[in-house]
Amino acid sequence: MPKASAVSVMIVDDQQSMRGICKYILTQLGFKEIVEARSGRDALGKLEKASVDLIISDWNMDDIDGLTLLKVVRKHPRTTAVPFIMATGRSDKEQVKEAITFGVNNYIVKPYDASTMRRRIEAVIGALT
Repeated sequence: MPKASAVSVMIVDDQQSMRGICKYILTQLGFKEIVEARSGRDALGKLEKASVDLIISDWNMDDIDGLTLLKVVRKHPRTTAVPFIMATGRSDKEQVKEAITFGVNNYIVKPYDASTMRRRIEAVIGALT
């Protein structure tokens, strides 16, 4: 059972308001080490310099979308096993199947609340203490 405060999380979303909401929810759940990335490209740059224990990424972003980010993360030896949760504005079954094919660990449909986020995170990293 991981302690939330010991888990580092990267939030990837091109909308500052969504990053803010996600960060607020994560802090409510006890996470302290939260890295924000404003795009897929920004996330890749930050992942080169630091490691994280969990990635929560938006699907629809301008430069590098969430699916492309997932593919790159899964190909890199240092990040291949990092749990990855995809956030999407729609629950398109084909989209979810595609993400599963490329190794997504879970997904969450926006808008979400703290209890939904907690369930999605616990499903991939175990119960939070």
